[in-house]
Amino acid sequence: MARLFSIRSIKIALLEVLNSSTTAHKMNLIGRGSSQGDVERSLGITFDNEHRHLADRAFEQLKSEGLIRSTYRDLIDPESWVEITDSGRAALKSKCIDELDGALSKISPHLLELRKGAWEALAFDQTDSLRQASHSARELLDQTLKEGAPDAAVTQMAGFVPDPKSTSGITRRHRIKYLITDRRGRVSDAELKVIEKACELVDATSARLTANSHSRTTLDAQNIKDMVGLAEIALRCVLLNETVPSNLPLNSDARQERPRVG
Repeated sequence: MARLFSIRSIKIALLEVLNSSTTAHKMNLIGRGSSQGDVERSLGITFDNEHRHLADRAFEQLKSEGLIRSTYRDLIDPESWVEITDSGRAALKSKCIDELDGALSKISPHLLELRKGAWEALAFDQTDSLRQASHSARELLDQTLKEGAPDAAVTQMAGFVPDPKSTSGITRRHRIKYLITDRRGRVSDAELKVIEKACELVDATSARLTANSHSRTTLDAQNIKDMVGLAEIALRCVLLNETVPSNLPLNSDARQERPRVG
């Protein structure tokens, strides 16, 4: 059984190792060649080239986010010896490893568990766990929108017009618009349409997998990983004011490029 790891889980492992030591060298953390690093031993695996590349990215992102920092005390390699920062300890304690974690936790802490659950399920390349990953991604989107944009708040939004096709009069587009305008004041119809389509694709994929839950068809782990990534792209656009990628593929029959995820 293959096991995968997201950049998020590697970041947490890096912080945990550094939290239990004074300082550590980058190569001792992520390993090199056939030599295991501290993170591999912590996770109980041996990295292949893809995992080690992911660990390298995780390390550099933690530095750029201020969760770890170079000590600059070594005369030969001052930038590669690092220590955890106070912000890193706080992130480790709260499990808010990136901006999306922080935004989700402000809405409800249980959303972090849904996000974590999606990636943990994806870590096991098995049919049932892949279906669980897609379900968690769908729930993460749905619950974030419903809890972040409750009915009472949405109906008070300027220009709100109930949709007769919805029993409550409130649609997903209403909730997306409320969350974005609440953060930056305005959103274009084109942007709303793209985010809404991304959500619909996640919905459709998850629904198809649920409907075929008893099928013995082998699922493509990369396709499910891309779907979880698409859900996170939609959430980052809604909660973090990130621009919708211009090349975002929204055709359910098209294989997506691997998106930037945590």
